[in-house]
Amino acid sequence: MTPTPVLLDGIALPFTEGETLMQASVRAGRPIPHLCWHEGLAPHASCRLCVVRVDGRMSAACATRAAASQVVESEVPDLQARRRALLQMLFVEGNHFCPSCERSGACHLQGTAYDAGMLGPHWEEFYPSREVDASHPDVLLDRNRCILCGLCVRASREVDGKGVFEIGGHGLGAHLVVDSPDGRLGSSTLRLDDLAARICPVGALMPKRIGFAIPIGQRPHDVSPEPFTARPEPASVAPPGVPPPRMPRIATVSLAGCFGCHMSLLDTDERLLTLVDVVELDRSPLTDLKHVSSLGDCDIGLIEGGLCNNENVEVLREFRARCKVLVAVGACAVNGGLPAQRNALDVQDLLQSVYLTDPGLSPGARIPDDPELPLLLANVHPLHEVVRIDHVLPGCPPTADAIWQLLTALLDGRTPQLTRAELRYD
Repeated sequence: MTPTPVLLDGIALPFTEGETLMQASVRAGRPIPHLCWHEGLAPHASCRLCVVRVDGRMSAACATRAAASQVVESEVPDLQARRRALLQMLFVEGNHFCPSCERSGACHLQGTAYDAGMLGPHWEEFYPSREVDASHPDVLLDRNRCILCGLCVRASREVDGKGVFEIGGHGLGAHLVVDSPDGRLGSSTLRLDDLAARICPVGALMPKRIGFAIPIGQRPHDVSPEPFTARPEPASVAPPGVPPPRMPRIATVSLAGCFGCHMSLLDTDERLLTLVDVVELDRSPLTDLKHVSSLGDCDIGLIEGGLCNNENVEVLREFRARCKVLVAVGACAVNGGLPAQRNALDVQDLLQSVYLTDPGLSPGARIPDDPELPLLLANVHPLHEVVRIDHVLPGCPPTADAIWQLLTALLDGRTPQLTRAELRYD
């Protein structure tokens, strides 16, 4: 006799005797979010991402047996908020720079964050200094990306029969340990065809020499958005003798970035002609104005790039004081992006290397010390660590359609709602 199905978010979920809720949901094509679970390995319940409400009680789906007539809640607001918070903590506790990662587009952490609607890191990033082990001929170990899910540990022990990996330390000091004479991957018994070498859900363990092999748009977590064609309403014509209402003002600036987000704005193409009919461009590289209009007079400020020097901080604070709505645009503004990869290094060591010890330098080279140069910050910071940010638009860069959708929503007085298709971390 077939047992009464589980009700998962109100929809019947068939299961077989002995299956966990996770196994049943994956088999039905409706997987409960997870990071540390893998079919064929013993459940670990360490990532806590799969916590659901079973008959009113919280339980990890990967370790809970399905039973007849269970009522399971998963995609509900409070649990979704918990998952976003867990994902944000994973991002800020490691060094996850999606635009430069070979696993981008095929990273389970990235894809899960997309599905959870995670727009930014929310908290201040830790930017830890972690070891990269490239000693193995076929496999790279980058601990900067490790989320301590334990999949490689269990795969090596339960399937490969080797026990190459273990997790050591506590709290922030927890790290992946390699069982080998010198603690390096190259002297371990790991082979490229071991499950442990291929199971990593992020980019911590990766085969060498095959990075970036799949074109963007064809990767597992790529989604091609439909072209966005909505346009702002044309400006209304004032009656004779009545001055027309002031058009909304938009200011833009690039801080510690590459101007890629501004290029994406230009990629809105002929839609820009519609935009300039209904808004006034304030300070922007497009206008070459050097300061934002008077206090509180600018309606929307778009800022790309993070903060790497004191001038960046001053410009950001000016935008915050003079713009009613401030938007962090692109990966650098949202989480520091590629420039933040220097955060694990000492600034003085960097200056020494670039200006004094590089083999290509001319005799007599010195570190620039002109008082007109802005002072470098010890770390590159995202915008939200210094001022309040009203909206974020991730991506490296965000697509032209995503920028256009954000602008049209703000000009229409609506809160921008990015769909799964518009979210980009790379």
